[in-house]
Amino acid sequence: MTETEVVIAGGGLVGLTLAHELGSRGIGCVLVEPRTEAGNGSPRCKQINPRSMEIFRRLGVAADIRDNARLPFGWADSAVFCASLTGHRIERFDGIFGLTDVRRDELAEPAQWCGQNRVEEALRATLARRPTVEARWGRSVTRVEQDAGGVTAETVDEHGRRELVRGRYLVGADGGRGVVRGELGIRLSGETHAVRNVQAVFHAPGLTEAHPHGRAVQYWVVNPEVSGLMGPLDTEGAWWAIIIGAPEDPDPAWVERALHTMIGREHPVDVRLLDPWTARMLVADRYREGRCFLAGDAAHLNPPWGGFGANTGIGDAVDLGWKLAAELRGWAGAGLLDSYEAERRPMAERTIAEAAANMRVLTGELARPGLDDDSDEGAQARLKAAELIRQAKANETYTLGFVLGARYAGSPLIAADDGPAPVSSTSVYRPSGAPGSRLPHFWQARDRSLYDALGPGFTLLEIATDPAGAAWEEAAAARGIPFTRHHLHRPDLLELYGARYVLVRPDHHIAWRGDTPPDPGTLLDHARGA
Repeated sequence: MTETEVVIAGGGLVGLTLAHELGSRGIGCVLVEPRTEAGNGSPRCKQINPRSMEIFRRLGVAADIRDNARLPFGWADSAVFCASLTGHRIERFDGIFGLTDVRRDELAEPAQWCGQNRVEEALRATLARRPTVEARWGRSVTRVEQDAGGVTAETVDEHGRRELVRGRYLVGADGGRGVVRGELGIRLSGETHAVRNVQAVFHAPGLTEAHPHGRAVQYWVVNPEVSGLMGPLDTEGAWWAIIIGAPEDPDPAWVERALHTMIGREHPVDVRLLDPWTARMLVADRYREGRCFLAGDAAHLNPPWGGFGANTGIGDAVDLGWKLAAELRGWAGAGLLDSYEAERRPMAERTIAEAAANMRVLTGELARPGLDDDSDEGAQARLKAAELIRQAKANETYTLGFVLGARYAGSPLIAADDGPAPVSSTSVYRPSGAPGSRLPHFWQARDRSLYDALGPGFTLLEIATDPAGAAWEEAAAARGIPFTRHHLHRPDLLELYGARYVLVRPDHHIAWRGDTPPDPGTLLDHARGA
């Protein structure tokens, strides 16, 4: 029997992020993962969005992820729609997904294009910085039992050797087919899309130089015969392609023909991996059962269109991580752990709705005869298709409003007010100081983010007035809450934040704002679920 504070079942992106979050707060945890290496599997997630990257900045691993990416930071921030990879271009979107390498005030960290396995490699390698985290690679959780004092997980290695790990809490981050959710008797509800797809990972030296469209992270192939999208995984000839509407069990010859159709000619391809999948829109009926929680794909499954899936799971890990740490260190209120589902389940539902909306129009729906013809009719067909693409796919590629504008408006931890509350659309981010929102970011100096000044617990930002008084420190100390005060001296920011004082949670979301703070103890109690 190994004893710890938190058992994490699953060491993918979500489990690793949770291990870093807990480890950064000195929480003991054991991470159990059957894969001994991150490997070269199918990288379903390729876009680490700006919200996830600023989380990784706070955890001190953003640079490690960028260094391990096979496409350098700033390599491309475009998506191209074309009749084939070597054929006519139909439309091009630049500046997508927040992939810019130009500093912007609203971004603490831009997005990074990086295969999921490479991100996992970086997160595994940096676990050595977390002395309270122990990883058990090559072991799977097979059974879960909980009682009033904790949770015991039975783990088994590839040779059938059993080991028990007991923690005060357990988090199932072991995916949609994982063991934990089944052990807890929690169902996923929703629907599955009827269309089958397959992702192919292949090697095609010289393909980047063989097409006329310039650098891009995605090439959407709008073709009546075979449709889908593709893009480079590195600068050395590794590519991925999603073929939409694939047969149930595609043979190698079919896959090669499909890839040649998407490329537009018989460029040599060496298919290394096939990953069949269907889009699923499912959410767990509940996120908690006693001392056990679900996160990531174990709690929700959504279509990949827009790149929200893994990033939503990373958000789960952060929300749950600081709350578990508060509970284990004695400063959580009785309702804090229950607020995890109250905040993250609606977020999953919104994400699934957004991705499903993107899925309504894919390349097959955009395809028209003659798109690759060298004729006036072909040119006219491309103009009409480009108009449809702009209408249907802009929200899928310009996503900063959805990613950064997310707000825990109905959370029981948030002190709502009737102050200014700009609302973001999917593609347009409008910074908001309204309680529940992500704290609007700006750069305080050349290389100093506002987020770098925030503490590990709650932070009181004094925007442009006298200090709020020592009662804040006294109230926080009486409750054991980690507390930081940061004075900005920035009257020009009063309109942005909507108040003189802003109370920021450990996850950078705003708990409260106001010009004349009420009793600090009452506010802190509300924000910690008491």
